[in-house]
Order: sequence, then structure tokens, then C-alpha cells
Amino acid sequence: MEAGSLSVAPAASLFRRNRIPALREHPPGIMALLTHADKKNIQHIWAKLFENPEENGKTVVIKLFKDYPETKAYFKTIPTEGNLQEDPLVRFHGRRVMVALNQVVENLDNWKQACRILDRLADKHKNVHQVPAMNFQSIFQVILSVCKDLLGNEFSIDVSLSWEKLFGLLSEQINASYVSTSKS
Repeated sequence: MEAGSLSVAPAASLFRRNRIPALREHPPGIMALLTHADKKNIQHIWAKLFENPEENGKTVVIKLFKDYPETKAYFKTIPTEGNLQEDPLVRFHGRRVMVALNQVVENLDNWKQACRILDRLADKHKNVHQVPAMNFQSIFQVILSVCKDLLGNEFSIDVSLSWEKLFGLLSEQINASYVSTSKS
């Protein structure tokens, strides 16, 4: 791979290639799959992104609509067309995305708590919004792309791989949550 280029395989494929079983089968130490260096890479980049959660979150939401237009169908309460850069509802939802991911990043060493956060997120998106689990994969891809756009060379291949590992873990947990939750 060329230096500076970003090739992102679907995050969950990391688990299929390595034959890592579903996360619900693992003890809370599953986050040990992230090395100390991975966690440092994630936390360093996240600190920069979370300096301005509204602006960066808005960028993520708008790019999601642009790169994955099929996701617009699931956003019933915020606009998906027009001047999205100035829309306060787009900014508000972008901030919500950033805050949710921040809660996970803050719990890199506490997988049990991270699972609780992801389970609530999955339950709401599945049962209230009827959003397919695969849409999380789309937003993870968008976040990787936004990181590369905003941070350039600072978002190196090693840093990208750390984020891909994290998103692989999150995807597996969200998928497991979707399987285990049902409408009440």
C-alpha cells in the first residue's frame, strides 16, 4: 500500500479473516484485542475530532448522506437535502453521533460499559428508527474518511488500522445486539 493512501476494508472483515467469534461470547477483556498503541492512536485522533463535536459531527452526517444516499430514508426528523451546512438539526444530530462515539472511546478499557452503550444505541436504532445494522458500517466508513480529510498525514496507515480494529469490534457488538434485541 502506498504511503498516505487509505484503503479501508469493511471493519467486520477483520474478524472474519481472523475467525474471531462474535463478541458476546468473549469476556469483558475483548478490548484487549486493541493494543496499547491502538488505544493511544484512537484517543489521540479522537481528542482532535472531539474538540469541535458539532462541526465535525455535522461533517460526518452530511458526508453520510452524500456517500450513502440510501441512509437518508432513516432520518425522519432532520433534513437530508438543501443547505445542510447551516441546518441546526443536522448539527445537533452530528453532535449526538460524536457524543455516542466519545462514550465508547472513553470506555476503551471497560468493554462491559462500552457494550451497554452500544446495546442501547442498537436497540434504539433497530426498534425505534428501524435502521439496518449495516448502516453503522456506513457511518464508520464515513468517519474514517472524515478523519483522513481533516487530519491528512496525521491519520497514518497505522492510525487508520487502529480505528478499523475498533470499528470492527463495534460492528460485531452492534450486530450481536441487533440479533439479541426484539421489539417489546
